[in-house]
Amino acid sequence: MRLEPLDVYNYLYKRQIVDASEVIKGNYLIQPVRTRNNIMKIVIGPNNSLFIKQMASDLKTNNLFEREINTYHLFKENKSLALMSKYVPPLIHCDKENNIMVTELFYGAKSLHDYYMNTKKFDLNLAEEQAKILSTYHVSYNKLNNFDKLPKNLPWILQLDKHKAHEFFVGNKASTAVISLIKENNQLQETLIGLAKKWQFTHLIHGDVKWVNFLISKDEQSQKLIDWELADIGDPIWDIAGLLQSYITAWLFGFDNNDPFNQSLPKDMEPYDIKHMKPSAKAFLFKYLELQNYPRESYNAFFIKTMQLTAARIIQTSVEGTTYSLKVEANNIRCVQLAFNIIKNPLQALSELFNIKTEVYV
Repeated sequence: MRLEPLDVYNYLYKRQIVDASEVIKGNYLIQPVRTRNNIMKIVIGPNNSLFIKQMASDLKTNNLFEREINTYHLFKENKSLALMSKYVPPLIHCDKENNIMVTELFYGAKSLHDYYMNTKKFDLNLAEEQAKILSTYHVSYNKLNNFDKLPKNLPWILQLDKHKAHEFFVGNKASTAVISLIKENNQLQETLIGLAKKWQFTHLIHGDVKWVNFLISKDEQSQKLIDWELADIGDPIWDIAGLLQSYITAWLFGFDNNDPFNQSLPKDMEPYDIKHMKPSAKAFLFKYLELQNYPRESYNAFFIKTMQLTAARIIQTSVEGTTYSLKVEANNIRCVQLAFNIIKNPLQALSELFNIKTEVYV
């Protein structure tokens, strides 16, 4: 059963999720959202609006749905994750037969990506709160009561050596071309294999941290992290890399694809030059290190792995971006090239991109 806007009221009413009296008063608005999932926002009021997500029904998607639902249950049931209730919308209803979940709608909120694109402001307080959110759920596996409902998978970008280029996004020539380019670069391929070998299955991770998965409140005072389909037991630095790549790809995708040799951003994209965003990224990194009580003698190892995984995450974002295009754009290649440069010298990249000098921590 695919839930349609005309059916959604009856679906919610039968399950006592929506108050009929509010609908009679006219406080009921359905806002469909175009994504790969079937998404609807049910706007009723500041304290009782709803967010509905329905996923497709196939083996892969069923597993993603289970991962998200299991993670929400984990937040509710595990004492080590009790503080996450502040940072995720409450789960109201779960329909496993139809892959439907209903959460509270974060009323008036917008994605962090939209916020940054609209305001052109990179508030350090927001970056530090993102560090706090990641630190709150980056709980070690041994504190999760032997939670075994998550699969312990590697990100697909760290498995390129195990599959042929065309097997990742079947039927998409653009993504196949980029993956082939990566697989032909021995140093890049060997680094990705090395990262896979060093991957640690130690903590709860979100698995897909990026700006669009953070919601910021209308008053800009609080944030929530959504879309837990890729939640897993894995390496917490992957989530850190996800946020760092959001800064870098916002910059790289801002260049003019039709003028690939021009090293200057178009006028309207100049606020997203990495030099303007680096204080925010730096604030995020150091707040995370503080909250996780990293010893200073471990900073360099942390930074090297963080930058290497950030390079992998940049490549992954670039390849996934080609799935919406019929061709490989100049900025996709720009992303791969920068990722390769980061991998060749991660500490130099850390200094140039985020103004962090590692010799201080030797």
